[in-house]
Amino acid sequence: MREDESPWRTTEADVGTREWFDESPFASEDLDTVTGEWFDEHPVQTEQPLTVPEAWPEAWPEAVPETGSEGETWGPSRCAPGEGPPAAPTGPRPLLHRSTDAKRSRNPAVGYAQHLLNRFLEAWRTSTPSCTDTSQGTRQYIASLQPQLKALGQDPLVVDCRFGQGTELATKMFQACRGLVRDGVIGPKTWPELEKLAVTPTPTPTPTPTPTPTPTPTPTPTPTPTPTPTPAPAVRVREDVWTLSATNVWHPTILWYARAVTAMKARDTGAFADPRGWRHLAEAHGTFIARGSWPSGAVWNACEHESWHFLPWHRIYLHHFERIVRDEIVRLGGPSGWALPFWNYSDASRPDVAKLPPAFRAARTPDNVDNPLAVALRSDAIKRGDPMAPRDVAVSRAMDQTSFTDRFLPAFGGRTAPVGTHENGPGGGALEEVPHGLVHVAVGGRNPLGLMSLFETAAQDPVFWLHHANIDRLWEVWLRQPRRNNPREKQWRDAHWVFGAGGTTTTLRTEQVIDPRRPPLGYRYSDMPERGAREAFGEPTGETEEIGEEETRPPELVGASKGPVPIRSGPSSVPIDVSAPRGPLARLVDESGTVPPGSRVFLRLENITATKLSAGPVLVHINVPAGAKATEFPDREIGQLPMFGVIEASRKSDTHSGSGKNATFEITKVVKALAAAGQWEPKKLTVAFTPLPDPSGGTAEGDISVGRVSLFYA
Repeated sequence: MREDESPWRTTEADVGTREWFDESPFASEDLDTVTGEWFDEHPVQTEQPLTVPEAWPEAWPEAVPETGSEGETWGPSRCAPGEGPPAAPTGPRPLLHRSTDAKRSRNPAVGYAQHLLNRFLEAWRTSTPSCTDTSQGTRQYIASLQPQLKALGQDPLVVDCRFGQGTELATKMFQACRGLVRDGVIGPKTWPELEKLAVTPTPTPTPTPTPTPTPTPTPTPTPTPTPTPTPAPAVRVREDVWTLSATNVWHPTILWYARAVTAMKARDTGAFADPRGWRHLAEAHGTFIARGSWPSGAVWNACEHESWHFLPWHRIYLHHFERIVRDEIVRLGGPSGWALPFWNYSDASRPDVAKLPPAFRAARTPDNVDNPLAVALRSDAIKRGDPMAPRDVAVSRAMDQTSFTDRFLPAFGGRTAPVGTHENGPGGGALEEVPHGLVHVAVGGRNPLGLMSLFETAAQDPVFWLHHANIDRLWEVWLRQPRRNNPREKQWRDAHWVFGAGGTTTTLRTEQVIDPRRPPLGYRYSDMPERGAREAFGEPTGETEEIGEEETRPPELVGASKGPVPIRSGPSSVPIDVSAPRGPLARLVDESGTVPPGSRVFLRLENITATKLSAGPVLVHINVPAGAKATEFPDREIGQLPMFGVIEASRKSDTHSGSGKNATFEITKVVKALAAAGQWEPKKLTVAFTPLPDPSGGTAEGDISVGRVSLFYA
């Protein structure tokens, strides 16, 4: 959203009259009008399994009586039975492309993917259709292609023997996953990639005749025992890294992780083209590498931040990473059940957990090699083993949110947005800001910046993955509280992403990863039971009523600063004149302008920009007495400026205006406490910004600016 379109850009003349937010352009449940993506009519998955019969019917169109759209069945009108491909001409193979009159059906595709593909490819090696995609021979080839695309997760919508729009889109998705030109044409480069996926079936041996045996008495039959059913795949357990470290600094889970990281970094050659390499995986989150220098098929610079896609995108990213690490560990001779540990830095009963785990600070591993988990580009305090500040790892603000998303107010998971906003989203949720963003900067450092402090380099630090495993875990913790639910909106649940390249790819939708215990994920966290997790958080057993998102009234602007607020190395403050609300809240306000009973109060910081940060965090207080130090009034502290991502959001580019980040703080409790003590001035608000030194007492001058400070009642 451009700066001049922001619904927060309320002029001074509008103060007291303008509502918080216009009708959200993302409020529609219609995916087509929300995202404008190329897959706008394209359900990418189906719940109908694909199976291969033991005996393949020779005349597929007659032998597989699948119902098509509007009661149609596969038959001569679609693919004539028993009609083989024409003789191979001597010329080159023609390309398959979409016919303009191709018909799309809403019938779910079913088929026998691997057998069809092998049969299709075998025929294609010796013959080729001589007509367009409406010819009989070509339709048989397309009937083989469509189920294979379906099996690969590239849904062609219907197996109808026509190369229509659905199959063209599926082809484009397959080409994107394989690093090919995404043109929807199955030509001489796409066919070989399909052939790589074909498995040559083992031929059935011709049975050798055996002589007729001499009849023998028939013994009494022994009852056949009932076979034991195959158990479901075990759910892997992600362990707390500090619990592991308490028994052994180099617990096997940690040591195998270090060995895998070393092996993955050894794959980092040239342009980081190996999708199993450390840098290839890290660049998916963010990159400084120019797009023209990316390896073929790379899906980089794709992290979802500042929106409601933040949590599901990172969950799938962790799953993709964990699979590759586990495969590397198995290749090295390690356990096949390895799971990524998490770093729970917020447990106040164990103060040491706010420190970087010791294995991430050691110079060498027990294998007597350089420790790949210890990187130089981190905060000096973190490398010394100092703990992060309690305010950096606090989870109460996030856990107190009752809604995952909200059109107007801060929520747990972020504001609604289309896929692909990167750092340009409309607003992150409470969990994304604290502890997620603050831990990033606390570990990486502020001035100078380390790996964890920037989107483009954060995933290069091995502790990034343990940090995000904990953020993923906190999502589960939040859901196990009363009245907490994920969004029901189609545009959230249908969002999907591709990770990796070549033969190492993961493509999943949000809907598929809502419950991490189920396939395709199959993991849980060690401090949550595999089943009945709600009881662990004080809830009764049994089903819990599903509760939707809360309805909220639009907050009303009652005051705003008159200009930007620069923040350098010393304290800054800005006064705000507060007017009485004139909207729906007006009838609840008395003549003194006191905060209406039952209402909520929010402070909005807009257009936070910087190219260089201060040495420490910047605290935000309200109504500090004149001449006093803000740090002497902790009861008036409302939070700190969010610095993770602010430098990226301040850069002007083709996809970003450079207008910076926004942050909203609920200050209702602080305001009501001040009012109860007789220290709240209903018509005047002062907001103070205080840069702190780093943990060693060092200072550094940043160039941070807050474009506008606004006060809202709701």
